[in-house]
Amino acid sequence: MLTLDFLKDLAERHGNEIALEDDEVQVSYAELSTAVNALAVALQMKDPASGSRVALCAANSMEYLVSVLAIQAAGKVLLPLNRHGDTEALHALLNEALPTALIVDDEGAALIQCDDDLKIHVSQFAGLVHTYRDHTPDSNGSYPAPVIQAEQAAG
Repeated sequence: MLTLDFLKDLAERHGNEIALEDDEVQVSYAELSTAVNALAVALQMKDPASGSRVALCAANSMEYLVSVLAIQAAGKVLLPLNRHGDTEALHALLNEALPTALIVDDEGAALIQCDDDLKIHVSQFAGLVHTYRDHTPDSNGSYPAPVIQAEQAAG
């Protein structure tokens, strides 16, 4: 079963039941499904090609989980990055892997210097949900997309 189909099924069966919670936030199955769907659409808007890489440099959090599920739902390949790594090593990895999008939190954004148009900051998720909540990811897209070229670390 595909990620979005699985989440939609859970949302239909469990709707407002709590799917995830931490000390500050509770997220229902319906909200989780909507968030994953919206981020998957946003990733495809950046790059419709199936199988392209999406880097993720963020702390373990609800946003991290939403990102992992959305990357899978969008038909992308996850490139997890260690947010405790050094900038030079992260840039080398990005230049080798050539992801077409990068999802970051504040720490990840500070570590990785690249074109801001290719970054999706976790703080943007609420806006993405608002914008793409009624859209559905395309499973057949195949357009060329820009790739992240990390800028050389100063020094």
